[in-house]
Amino acid sequence: MVEGTSSFCVDLKVLKRMCKDFTAGAMGGTACVLAGQPFDTVKVKMQTFPSLFKTAFDCGIKTMKQEGFRGLYAGTMPSLVANIAENSVLFLFYGQCLSLVKQITGKQDEKELTIFNRAIAGSGASVFSSFVLCPTELVKCRLQAQHQMNILSGKPIIKRYCYLLFLRGTSTTH
Repeated sequence: MVEGTSSFCVDLKVLKRMCKDFTAGAMGGTACVLAGQPFDTVKVKMQTFPSLFKTAFDCGIKTMKQEGFRGLYAGTMPSLVANIAENSVLFLFYGQCLSLVKQITGKQDEKELTIFNRAIAGSGASVFSSFVLCPTELVKCRLQAQHQMNILSGKPIIKRYCYLLFLRGTSTTH
C-alpha cells in the first residue's frame, strides 16, 4: 500500500491490474476496428439504404468505385475512439467488478469464481461501457452514411445534428 496525500491508500497491485486491463482493452479495440471497419461500413450502408444495394458484395464494390478504398473506412476515427474507449472501460470495469464479486462471494481467488459470477461481473462492466459507446456509435454511423445522405439531401449530414441527439437511445442500450 502507498499512502496518498489525500488520506486514502492505493494498492499498487490493484492499480497495476487496472492499467493492464485498460491497455488490453485499448489494444483490442484498435484491432477490432482495423479488421472490421469495412464490414461495418457495408452493413450500415445496407441498413440505411436497402434499395441502393442488392448484396453486401454489391455495396462494397459500389462504395469502392464511388468513394475509393477510403470509403470502406468512413467513420474510422469515431469508430476507433468508440472502440478504444468502450473496450478500455469494459476491460477496466470487468476487472473491478470481478474483484467486487469475489469480495461479495467470499472467494479468495478469481479462479474460484463460477461462470455465473463472471457473467454478473461482465454485466456490471457493460453498464459503464454503454455510456461511452452510444454517443460515439451515432457519430460513426452518420459518417458512414454521409456520402449517400449528402447525395439525397444536398447538405452535409454532420451539420444537421446537435450533441444532445448523440445520447438518443442510451437508455435502451443497458
